[in-house]
Amino acid sequence: MFGMNKKVVRYLVFGVLICLVLFLILHKWSIPTSLNEHRNEPPETLELSTEDKVESQSQINERLIRPLKGASFSPVITQFLKGQGKAPPEPRIQMLAASLVNKRDTLLTFKEQEMVRDCVRTASVDRSRSTPKFFGGKTQEIRRTHHTYLNENSLLMEIGGNWGWDAGNFSKLYNPRYIILEPLQEYVNILEKKFENKTNVNIYNLGLGARNETIMVNMEGNNACATSKFSGKRGNVPIHIIEAKSFMTGLGVGTFDVDLLTMNCEGCEFEALENLLSFNIIEKFKNIQWGTHSLLKGMKDPIGRYCRITALLSRTHRPTYQYKFNWESWRRKDIV
Repeated sequence: MFGMNKKVVRYLVFGVLICLVLFLILHKWSIPTSLNEHRNEPPETLELSTEDKVESQSQINERLIRPLKGASFSPVITQFLKGQGKAPPEPRIQMLAASLVNKRDTLLTFKEQEMVRDCVRTASVDRSRSTPKFFGGKTQEIRRTHHTYLNENSLLMEIGGNWGWDAGNFSKLYNPRYIILEPLQEYVNILEKKFENKTNVNIYNLGLGARNETIMVNMEGNNACATSKFSGKRGNVPIHIIEAKSFMTGLGVGTFDVDLLTMNCEGCEFEALENLLSFNIIEKFKNIQWGTHSLLKGMKDPIGRYCRITALLSRTHRPTYQYKFNWESWRRKDIV
């Protein structure tokens, strides 16, 4: 009898341990099944009154008009459409582009959930392996030299122009039609000076994100190159951000394709991609390249979000180079 009781106790203990292990695994690997879950909380910023919010929208509108230099539409988009043999854009192109946008189903399938679990599980190893590979030697130049499909008739959008290092290289290599977004006025001044004689470059003093907003940031890093909404610190420098989808349809994206969208904006890549992936407009970008700023202190769940973004992006695009959690570029699947 005593021996039987010992056996029962062992089974009970074993069963409890199994349940505990399963609970821990499921808790650790539980993942949001939609982009709507675990969104970033608004960063700690100076609160804007209703009056300030109206002023914020006014500032955004002003920054949308300024690069037009008196024209009714973006000169760069006009040049691009002309090069494609299309008629010059009219104001109705914006309404048409907006009317073509539809919400996408961002609920992850079981297969995609498994992809995310695997991605999260191997994240630490993947990052530790890819970081020295990408930043060692001249490998990181791939983010500019990789895009040999670009030419003077191509349309390139860069989010996070900084002081123009990438833009200068892209222009020298391919001379495409070029649209740059940069939220810091200090850098915009440098960019405008750098490209003052380039009629195929438009510079917008805006950031890209999930919503229209004005936030206060600190100037950080060498020459403010690491300034980020997600630093986790209060700041005193205002930057104006526009919702990604709205900016794109405002340019007419949806009625035409963009050859390359490249993003290096200290964390805004997450919000911008999540926003674009929520709509069918994501299919209008032939190539998407971004830097993954997954170590920012103010970024909520960067690993999980990165893994969900790549799972959803894999529906329409495939990677052409990938240094996980550092830099990568994806191409639409219908393009060889």
